[in-house]
Amino acid sequence: MGHAMYFLEGSGMNPVNFLAVAVGAVAGATLRFILYRSPGSVDGSRRSWIMEAVLAFGLGLLAGVVLVTGSGPDLSPVGLGALTAMAAYAGTAFAVSWMRQKNVEQAPVVPAMHLLVTLLVSLAGATIVMAMAGPF
Repeated sequence: MGHAMYFLEGSGMNPVNFLAVAVGAVAGATLRFILYRSPGSVDGSRRSWIMEAVLAFGLGLLAGVVLVTGSGPDLSPVGLGALTAMAAYAGTAFAVSWMRQKNVEQAPVVPAMHLLVTLLVSLAGATIVMAMAGPF
């Protein structure tokens, strides 16, 4: 129990940070489910992969802008929320892809690809913003 107390009492962990993480997670997952429900989203189609990657890249750009404009090394609540939204979007892409598999006992190769693609594209977007802005 002692370790949990240190985590909760740390200077970076306050209720606002927890709220930012929760809001970021809900926002990222919601964006992916909106894409899942969109009329043009066909299971495994090239168009759905492109839409997914574009949205992930946009989240990465947003996270990069947030990090460059104010979060810095010590993440602000907005920075925590932006990074959590990126992670939740990628995780939800994995879950949605796994749910769409015809044979659920099959290895999650395609869902893992969704996870990797969305994470890497998001990170690429954040990296581009941070590289263009220089050291912050």
